[in-house]
Amino acid sequence: MSLLNRRGFLLLNRLAPRDRRALLMGLGILLPVGAYVLGVKPYRSALEDVRDRVQAERELLARELELLEAGPDMPEKMRAVQAEAEVHEDRLVRAASGVLAEAALTGLLEASALQSRVLLEEIRGGELGRGESAPPGLAVVRLHLRGESDLEGVLNFLDRLEKSPLLLRIRGLALEPETARAESDGDGERGPSLPTGVVEFQLIVDGFARVEEYGS
Repeated sequence: MSLLNRRGFLLLNRLAPRDRRALLMGLGILLPVGAYVLGVKPYRSALEDVRDRVQAERELLARELELLEAGPDMPEKMRAVQAEAEVHEDRLVRAASGVLAEAALTGLLEASALQSRVLLEEIRGGELGRGESAPPGLAVVRLHLRGESDLEGVLNFLDRLEKSPLLLRIRGLALEPETARAESDGDGERGPSLPTGVVEFQLIVDGFARVEEYGS
């Protein structure tokens, strides 16, 4: 028996039976916990790290294999994506400043109104409301319109805006039929108001421009 073991044995013999049992029970609890903390836990942590690295390598390999399989079709796909991007770019307002952007959008709205037999009485610029924000990378060109026409003219005007070559968004629309009082009868009383066929409208239209091209 080694000197360390002999001293430990003598120390246990000096303890009261109750203390010796308590010490042995404590060692019985601490030894498995220590073995787990010093041995099992680091091993499991290292094993999980290896599993994570293997999973990441598998995902990377899968993406690379997909790229290799799509290699022959990649140029055609790139051309299709480029063509689609150019189509979206062509639908943005192209202007060097905010004033020119509003002028360009105003010209489009006036042309659409003329083709739809709509009289535009007012066009003015507007700001985004509280809580509103422009899409990432874009600036909003907002215009407030007020005009009148018959119902067919207003609907044609809205249809032209929807089919516009520029990307437009209608943020608000209000319609109000115009009425007129009927002529008075022999007793001097006027009849009920009658529709005139004219519809007054108010409209908020948003266009979009690239931030790098859109100045203040």
